[in-house]
Amino acid sequence: MNNAVLYEKSNSLQKRDAIMCLEEYASKIKWKKSNNNILDIGCGDGSVTNMLKKYIPTEYKLLGCDISEKMVNFANDHHCNEQTSFTVLDIEGDLPEGMKGNFDHVFSFYALHWVNNQERAFKNIYNLLSEDGECFTIFVAWAPVFDVYRVLARNNKWSQWVHDVDRYISPYHDSLEPEKDLKAMIDKIGFVDIDVECKELVFVYDNIHILRKALTAINPFKIPKEKYDDFMEDYMDILKELQILDKYNNNYEKSVEFNYRLLVVYARKPDSQDQMLEALNGQT
Repeated sequence: MNNAVLYEKSNSLQKRDAIMCLEEYASKIKWKKSNNNILDIGCGDGSVTNMLKKYIPTEYKLLGCDISEKMVNFANDHHCNEQTSFTVLDIEGDLPEGMKGNFDHVFSFYALHWVNNQERAFKNIYNLLSEDGECFTIFVAWAPVFDVYRVLARNNKWSQWVHDVDRYISPYHDSLEPEKDLKAMIDKIGFVDIDVECKELVFVYDNIHILRKALTAINPFKIPKEKYDDFMEDYMDILKELQILDKYNNNYEKSVEFNYRLLVVYARKPDSQDQMLEALNGQT
């Protein structure tokens, strides 16, 4: 999961969905006329952060952050310039004081499903935002790979490497109403103008080889190199057993449909006017 070169070559799904959601929500995001200060959480290799620039006004400072130092180093080597830089940050951890209240916009694309403590992460996002700052995130609610992780963890052949699987499964994977659960939590934190949508999506991989590379790029388990091909063969067999892949299709050049659910979140940190209105409403 920390192989930046492989991830950059295999994240076509993530790039497609980032563009799709940015296009859909573009009119909702309110940019300042100048000096927008922007944070991208879970920047990975920096390629999606780089795509974000298309939607940003001319005057801005863009900071990408990721928990992986390898990813951050790759992003700085390939996408850093006068307006864009990258740093290591754990969104579940303690925030540097200098970052609090410093951002007009916080984005995150395909990262927050890796975060177990969702409330801590969104509280940190709230604290990173300036007054009237906006949060826009997309991340996985449900995907078949999470069920594969659970099956592999029960397999004696792989259990010594595939363990603590709940750390790598979206907190909303088993939720019947993930958008309601997420919205309630965000509302409790203090965000306003909350819009949470759960999209049913399909991505078509040209063939199983390309799907396999994509799954390898996001695989969180440290499988020994000499066992990895065997691991991926079992992985693909489980996809067939779970009827995620066609059990009877042995044509490795045939396209593969990948179904999943994506959470799309827009929310805003209230400003002084919002707080005044809330106080007035509380008096009536």
